[in-house]
Amino acid sequence: MSAWRFAVWAAVGTVGVVLALILAGSAHGLALLAYVLFLGALALAVLADELWAALAPAPPFEWLIAHPARAPEPIEQFETLSRTLSAAGWNQTELHYRLRPPVREIVAARLSHRYGIDLTSEPERVQKLLGDGRAWELARPDRERPEDRYARGWSRSELAELLDELEAI
Repeated sequence: MSAWRFAVWAAVGTVGVVLALILAGSAHGLALLAYVLFLGALALAVLADELWAALAPAPPFEWLIAHPARAPEPIEQFETLSRTLSAAGWNQTELHYRLRPPVREIVAARLSHRYGIDLTSEPERVQKLLGDGRAWELARPDRERPEDRYARGWSRSELAELLDELEAI
C-alpha cells in the first residue's frame, strides 16, 4: 500500500470518527474505540503490503506438483569402460588395443600409490606382486601385439578375474 493510499484511508477514517463523535453525543467512547481499531487494521494492512513486497514471488502451482524423475546422466568414463570391456570379449585386437591401456593405467596408479613401484622401470617387482594373472598379462611392458588379430577375446569369467585382480592391488 502506497503512502498516498494510506493517507487517503486515514483521512476517510478520521472523517468517519469525527462524524461518529458528533452523532454519538455523550457516548463517544465507542466511536473512539472503533477509530483505534480502524487505525490498527490500517497499520496491519500497510505492514502486510510491505512484507508482501519484500518476499520473493511464489512459484506457480504447476511447479509445486512433483516433477517426474529424470533419468540420471550417464558417466562418460563408466560408459567408455563398459564398452571397452564388452569389446574385449570380441577378439584379441580389441583386448590389446582398447582394454590394455586403461588396465595399465589402473595398475600403474595403484602400484605407485600403494607400493611406490613404477610399472615400466621395475617389471620384476610388479610381476611378483601381481603374479601371472590377467592383470599382469595385460599390464606387462613387454606384451606383444596379438599374432592372430581375430582370435577369441576374453570370456566374462576371465574379465571378472581381471577385475578381481585389479581390485586386490
